[in-house]
Amino acid sequence: MRTLGLDELSALLERSPAMVQLRHRLSLVFLPEEVQTFDTVEELIAALDSPNPQPELPAIALSVDDRFIHRLPAVRCDHDPFTSDLNRILLPKIEQVQKMVLCQSQVPDWIVQNAAGDCVILFLVDGLGLSDWKRFGKSELFCEPCFVDGLTVTSQGMKRIVGEPTVAVRLAEKGYERSFGFSYWEREEEQLTDQIFFGVTEGVTKVRSFDEALEALDKLPLEGSFVLIVREGLDQLCHRYRDQPDVEATVQQLGDEFLALAQRVQERGISATLFLTADHGILWRHEHNLRLYEAGSSNVPPRYYEGLVSGNLLWRVNFLGNDYSLLTYPFIRRQLKSTEWGVHGGLSFEESFVPLAKLTVP
Repeated sequence: MRTLGLDELSALLERSPAMVQLRHRLSLVFLPEEVQTFDTVEELIAALDSPNPQPELPAIALSVDDRFIHRLPAVRCDHDPFTSDLNRILLPKIEQVQKMVLCQSQVPDWIVQNAAGDCVILFLVDGLGLSDWKRFGKSELFCEPCFVDGLTVTSQGMKRIVGEPTVAVRLAEKGYERSFGFSYWEREEEQLTDQIFFGVTEGVTKVRSFDEALEALDKLPLEGSFVLIVREGLDQLCHRYRDQPDVEATVQQLGDEFLALAQRVQERGISATLFLTADHGILWRHEHNLRLYEAGSSNVPPRYYEGLVSGNLLWRVNFLGNDYSLLTYPFIRRQLKSTEWGVHGGLSFEESFVPLAKLTVP
């Protein structure tokens, strides 16, 4: 089976319908809007063989069926839709994007449905984008791309991930009745911390390092338990940081810690499902040519507005009854300070896509 790039696939579809294997369904948003999509080859063949007049539009089946090789070309497309190139079409194709990928507001359901084994662990990171994970994360850890379907800030992203009722409460109903919380997350927002850990039965332990968390875990009865660990990620590096942050080292450390959690559980002979995800990603100033949208004051959020603001470069969302308007890539509301190495809050591939990893032990 031939392997084509996206432009080659578009050219092929101009000549003939085709059976195509895509790396991810999201590649469809990069194809011309007139391309008709069929989930199965049988559906495409039925449309082609219909006695009714058919519009002469490009058509694609998102599978390959050897029974129809004699009728349709079968190809593989190696296009990766999860790159900065997505910024070109993210706002105009936002509805299609939300239908084609797992959204952050669906993560609580996804975790509860996939939870299995003696123990469930959620490793929740403050600031880790899919773009940085793809560059510096653990290649052996498969990650589901997850779209942050709202404001890309910590207070909202964390709440979307734990859900309402929280994952801790829902897992208790599934049999994980005992739950433990760990935080090495220096935030003044105690109310947010209380909301994230709501339903955790054995309280929250503040630790200063990952090793300290591992030592504490070793002493806990993990069978029939849920463990929630909230950890600082890249968010701490993009605000008020004097020197250029070492993004690579931080991402690699996050991956090492997640694997170390799995190893420690396995050494105890406990079966478990471990999840890793983040509230939002970071749009790094030194990697992108950010453009000034307006000359706002120095204390306004650089990537979004509170309330509904008109403009064709804004994505308007609502969260818990409050409206927000997110700037698209690459615009900012104000000049950044010298200590601001990155921004978040807006709509971009870098901010709005985070990794969602699942690891089972054994």
